[in-house]
Amino acid sequence: AKAIYNQIHGTFTEKSFIEDIGQFSGIRGDLRLQEQLLSDVLKTKVKISSVEMGKRMIRERLSGKRVFIVLDDVPEFCALLDLWEYHHWFRGGTIIIITTRDEHILRRHQVDYIFRINPMSPNESLELLSWHAFREPKPKEEYHFLAKRVVAY
Repeated sequence: AKAIYNQIHGTFTEKSFIEDIGQFSGIRGDLRLQEQLLSDVLKTKVKISSVEMGKRMIRERLSGKRVFIVLDDVPEFCALLDLWEYHHWFRGGTIIIITTRDEHILRRHQVDYIFRINPMSPNESLELLSWHAFREPKPKEEYHFLAKRVVAY
């Protein structure tokens, strides 16, 4: 999701990438997520006192706009999932990407497309780690054992 966001976010003036949504919980978490979304898209600090107020502000301030929103690692109960139910508020060309470990969330909200990611093999995981940590496809010999343990974990 981050790679796609980085590729196309420049074509949108109204955009938001909210990662690790699963770490936020409860009403206070939902309020923070709504505040972040509105602050990102409107490019100004937004304060919300209730989830209903947040929904209303999203509808009023984002209605008719072409937006690009990425919601990463969405848990089953998240106020921002209402965005999908009200996607008709937004102008054509809007893109909302939702990543989740629970496919039934996407099915329940009747999203347009579901793209499944197959888990990486241990070798692919090691290569990905190596590119990020060492900027080469394989870890140096002295780090090989440790890198394999990190990937296994």
